[in-house]
Amino acid sequence: MKIEAIKEKLHQYLDRAGEDKVMAIYTLVSSDIEQGTVYDEDTLQMLMQRREDVLSGKAKTYSLKESKERISQFRKKNGV
Repeated sequence: MKIEAIKEKLHQYLDRAGEDKVMAIYTLVSSDIEQGTVYDEDTLQMLMQRREDVLSGKAKTYSLKESKERISQFRKKNGV
């Protein structure tokens, strides 16, 4: 069974499961939930690619000072 099908089955189950079952499942995964966001493989790959682009100089980045200047200019231009 593919992961997408498993996730869908779990969603359907949780929608109709009783409080005891939901709490039991939550107990199993609560430590993962509390640790923060869990990214899927596609998102992780995209983030790693962006990181590589920044480190290699391929992506344009701005310093904090440059960012503040750009925001200030935008606000002045747009009356914000």
